Amino acid sequence: MRKLFLFSLFSLLLFANGIAEKTKDLKENERVQQQLSKKLEDLAQDILNGEKNLKNLSEQINILSSQTSKLEANVKIQNKELSTLNNQNKELLRIKSLMESKLISLMAKDFAYDLPIPEGYIEGEESFMAFELLGSLDKVLSEEISKLSKDYEGVNLLIENKQKQIEQIRLNLKNYNEQLKELQILKNRQIKEINQQKTDRQIYAKKLDNLKAQQEELRATLDKLKIIDKKEQTKGQKEETSKVANNNQKIRQIGSSYQGSSVKRYTGKKTIAPLDSFTIKQKFGNYVDPIYNIKIFNENVVLRSKKTDATVKSVLDGRVVFAKNTTMLQRVVIIEHSDGIHTIYAHLDKIAPNIKVGKRVKKGAVVGRIKDDLTFEVTQKNFHINPLELISLN
Repeated sequence: MRKLFLFSLFSLLLFANGIAEKTKDLKENERVQQQLSKKLEDLAQDILNGEKNLKNLSEQINILSSQTSKLEANVKIQNKELSTLNNQNKELLRIKSLMESKLISLMAKDFAYDLPIPEGYIEGEESFMAFELLGSLDKVLSEEISKLSKDYEGVNLLIENKQKQIEQIRLNLKNYNEQLKELQILKNRQIKEINQQKTDRQIYAKKLDNLKAQQEELRATLDKLKIIDKKEQTKGQKEETSKVANNNQKIRQIGSSYQGSSVKRYTGKKTIAPLDSFTIKQKFGNYVDPIYNIKIFNENVVLRSKKTDATVKSVLDGRVVFAKNTTMLQRVVIIEHSDGIHTIYAHLDKIAPNIKVGKRVKKGAVVGRIKDDLTFEVTQKNFHINPLELISLN
C-alpha cells in the first residue's frame, strides 16, 4: 500500500511538472506569435529594448555578485561564531537554571529561620544561644543570597548580549541568503531575456529575408508584365551584403536607390482605399534597419484590417492583368488603370471568383479577401508611387 501511494505521488509530481512545462511553452509560443505579427519597426524596437534590459541586468548582476562575494568571506566565520555562541548560551542557561534552584533553596531556608516565636514561649539560656545562632545563620544566608543574586544578574546580562550577537549574525546570514536568491532570479531573467532576444532576432532576420524575397518576386512579375522595367529598377544600384548575426543568412541591401530614379509623387485625384477600416502596418519609402544596419526601401504599404476576413476592393476602374497564387505573396491581383497606373493587391487569402485576367472591374469592386494584412502597391509609368498618396485615409 505504501509503495502504491509513493508511486501515485511520484506520478502526480511528474504530471504537475509536465503541465508547468507545457504552460511555459504555451506562453512562449503566444509571445512568438505576437512578435511574428508585429511591424518590422516595432520588432526592431523590442530587440533594442531587450538589449538595454540585458545591459541593465548585467550591471545589476555584477553589483550583486560583488556584494555577495564580500559577504561570502564572512559567512563561514559567522556560521562558526554562531555555533560557538549557541553553545556558550546553552552552558549559561544551564548555570542560570542551577542558580535559580540554589536561590530558591537559600530563600526557603532564610524564611524558615525567620518564623515567628510561638505563643507562650519561655525564653531560657539555651533558647538565647539558639537565637544567636539563628541570627548568625540568617546573616550568612542573606549575604549568600545577595552574592548569588548579583551573579545571577551577571549571567542574565551575558545571555542577553550573546543572544543579540546571535540575532545579528542570523540577520546577516538571512540577508546573504536573500541576496543569493535575488542573484539567481536576476540570472534566470537574464537567461530568459537572452533566449527571447535570440528568438526575436531570428524572427526579425526571417522577416527581412521574406521582405527581400517578396520584393524580388513582385519585381519579376511586374517586369514580365512590362509594368516596371527591371533593368531600369536596378540601374545605378550597388548591392551590398551583410551577414545577419546568429542566423548566418545573407540579406542584401534592398532598394536603396529607388528614391532617386524610380519613385515619383502622385499628383492626381484621391480615390477610395482598398479596405473599409485599417491601420498602416508598414509605410512606403526608406527604412534603415537599426539592428543590422541594412538599408531597405519599401515599395508598397502593408495595411492591417480592423476586422478579419475583410473584403479588398479595386480603388479605380480598370482591367485585371494578373490574378494567381504566388510563392511568396500568396494570392495576387494586379489591375491596370488609365494614365499608366497599376495597383497591386498581394497576400490575399482568396481571390473573388469573377476576377480573371482580362476582366474589367469598376471602382469598389471586390477583388478578394484577407485574414489580416494587405500588401498594396502602386506604379505609374515605370515609377513607384506612394499608395497613401493615391487613396483617401478618411
